[in-house]
Amino acid sequence: MDFALNEIQEVLKSTAQKFFKEKCTVTALRAAEASENQFSLSFYQEIADMGFLGLCIPEEFGGAGGNLVDLALIVEEAGAALFSSPFSSTLSYGVLPLLQYGTLTQKSELLPKIAEGKLQITGALSEPQAHYDLSYITTVAKEEAGTYTLSGKKMFVPFATTADYFLTLARTNHSAVPSGEGLSLFLVKGDQEGIRISPLPSIGSDGLYEVEFDGVTVTSADLLSDVNHGWEPVQKILEAATALQCIELTGLLNRAVTITNDYVKERHQFKRPIGSFQSVQHRLADMFTIVEGGRLAAYYAISKLNEGCSAETESAIAKAFICKEGQKVLVGAHQLHGGMGIDMDYPLQFCFRRFKSMQLNFGPANVHLKKVAKTLADYSIPNGQLVN
Repeated sequence: MDFALNEIQEVLKSTAQKFFKEKCTVTALRAAEASENQFSLSFYQEIADMGFLGLCIPEEFGGAGGNLVDLALIVEEAGAALFSSPFSSTLSYGVLPLLQYGTLTQKSELLPKIAEGKLQITGALSEPQAHYDLSYITTVAKEEAGTYTLSGKKMFVPFATTADYFLTLARTNHSAVPSGEGLSLFLVKGDQEGIRISPLPSIGSDGLYEVEFDGVTVTSADLLSDVNHGWEPVQKILEAATALQCIELTGLLNRAVTITNDYVKERHQFKRPIGSFQSVQHRLADMFTIVEGGRLAAYYAISKLNEGCSAETESAIAKAFICKEGQKVLVGAHQLHGGMGIDMDYPLQFCFRRFKSMQLNFGPANVHLKKVAKTLADYSIPNGQLVN
């Protein structure tokens, strides 16, 4: 498969790289993390003004009409810049689900505002007992004459305090738990009464929150896909979100390698740069090889999704590999830096903390290895290829 970029994509990538590099200094990152919302609202608006939020939104809805590969190029550069904001969550829980499952009315109303940076969407899916397996969802939406009353607690919701909508999953019938039957997806307006938001401490720089819905009103117009048929759409949404996060993680890990490579050229010991020692060179080569392998796996998953194919196995392979092997990249980076690596005024600590947080998001390696194992059990493997 040819992953070579065309001329437009080359310009897009270089533009994004320059933009994020100029804006995401260590000082700016620390200021954003220390702010009330843990990101810069003005910077988020600049992201929208650059056209990044609307990149894969069709022109008829105020976007640029790009594709998923185009979007992945931007997400990778955002990952390399260690950029923390509702950018990724709005794409994964807003733009892509709306494009695939939204009604014409929902698309016409919400997508132009997202492209302009005037509307943020986040995902409120996980629960205390249902983090990686959403069949254990207990949040309920009781229906009466087309109106639903939503009640339940959601965990690890990113950037909830500024979200205009929550993409959430609830039971709309009395199906047994655990079960994927009788689940429905709703876009819940964030400014309603009955929504309580509490911050959750996290090692990463992304703001995570607990969100409790207590008698919140939603209607059939807020449904994404059909009522009682939310299981398949939410799996597809998470599949794409996982693939995009893998792209972001490769950008982050590549930044860690770049920082380390620069450092070992400048740090001298025994009257020579430590990068001239063979053991250091081999360690860096191992780290670089992991990043390149993860990037290829992630872009393969994105390319499958871009073609309209399932990428369940490909996304699982990418996430499992990056979670397991990416840990070695960060450990190697810190070991080659020594004590310098944990200095809070140095960018490497952002790489480590963000990686550890994202490593758990959408499931760590063991969760995705289980999916790959299921593929092996269910299908034959012709010519060494896993078949979805």
